[in-house]
Amino acid sequence: MRTDRLQSPRQRKTIDRLARWLTRTHGADPGWDALVLDVLSVGRDLRLQVREVRGGTTSHHPVDVAGRRSTPRRLVRALQDDYADLVDGSWLSATLLVTVSERRWDRPGVELVLNYADEPPLPAHAPHPVAAEDWRRHLGRYRRMDRKIPGWLRQRVAEAGLDVPGR
Repeated sequence: MRTDRLQSPRQRKTIDRLARWLTRTHGADPGWDALVLDVLSVGRDLRLQVREVRGGTTSHHPVDVAGRRSTPRRLVRALQDDYADLVDGSWLSATLLVTVSERRWDRPGVELVLNYADEPPLPAHAPHPVAAEDWRRHLGRYRRMDRKIPGWLRQRVAEAGLDVPGR
């Protein structure tokens, strides 16, 4: 996992829009210390979950991403496209953290952590595994150098009898 490596103003704009959506949609009740958006975006499979941290407790909330025009769907897919490159492909999962502890309420801290190689954890509300076809779609859309395809991912796709696209 790595913290975002901003390369363009477009990436920053998309991150800011996603953070605003998160705080407006899930941060209406004051008193939270952090809102965490967990994203799993592989092929057609898109799963989002919000973790709200208040003091010592954390609650989980699934996010409905039904419909192509849903705001979180559009922003997450745009973010994935923004980070795609010809060496690493694009990320498999991401975590957006919005924090207000030790900060002014109107200027929260925003951090994005991207996962390109580790097998992503599944959201609490959607524990079923990602289909091999979706892993394959992801690798086909966001091609990466062969050496950048993690062994676990290569194995998952190959075990399903599918070819593993790479460069």
